[in-house]
Amino acid sequence: MNKMIKIIITLAIVMTGLMMSGCTDSKPAPQQQFDHNLPVVPVAVDVTIGEALADPYAYETIRVTGIVNQTINVTGYTYMEITDSTGSLWVAGYSTQLDNGTEITATGNLNIEFTSPTMGRTFDIILFADSISGGNTSVSNSPHGSGTIVTGDINVTPVDGSTRIEDIKSMSAQLDGQVVKVSAEVVKNVVLIDEYFLTLDDGTGQLKARCPNTFNVSQGDSVVVTGSVMTDVDLGSGYYYEVLLQITDVE
Repeated sequence: MNKMIKIIITLAIVMTGLMMSGCTDSKPAPQQQFDHNLPVVPVAVDVTIGEALADPYAYETIRVTGIVNQTINVTGYTYMEITDSTGSLWVAGYSTQLDNGTEITATGNLNIEFTSPTMGRTFDIILFADSISGGNTSVSNSPHGSGTIVTGDINVTPVDGSTRIEDIKSMSAQLDGQVVKVSAEVVKNVVLIDEYFLTLDDGTGQLKARCPNTFNVSQGDSVVVTGSVMTDVDLGSGYYYEVLLQITDVE
């Protein structure tokens, strides 16, 4: 009996020690909270042109620096060939004026086998630039570089009663809070928890839009959307938009 009592006492002491070791006076650090309703902006990786050409699938977003050899302007965009000591790369971005010999830095995504009907050629590898800076030029689709998606040669015919994207941007102050209809192509679709975050392009420009996921919308769709124009939209975490469309209907 005495032996049994000793065993019970020993087990009680061990259990008490284990329970005390798991206690602490300090509270655990709270986990960082993320807003899953915001699109994720990938971090750009600095690479040489040679590295980009050698493995175009290695990174989601890159930043390269080179000297402009030539530029070709088409409606809404500028194509430019840049060179560094490791090679040459074509870059496409919003229309800009650059002199040959200017050093620029371009940030964006690489695209493989991109065909431009307007130019009548296919680029083996081309960089679609979110932003371009250098010389006296600084071009970005938004103050926070939310992304210029160069799809090339889009020319959407507007339906009756619709407003062109370039007009929405140029008259954003007057249209703030107003309902507009837009004929466009969906060139980017970020799927969030309860909505889509779209980039619309009608050939005159690109417009960011929030769309409830109750509508069936996919990248590449030609759509006619109706929504409210909002200006100076700050979603937090660095996501700021001069103009944003809140979609209420999709045709």
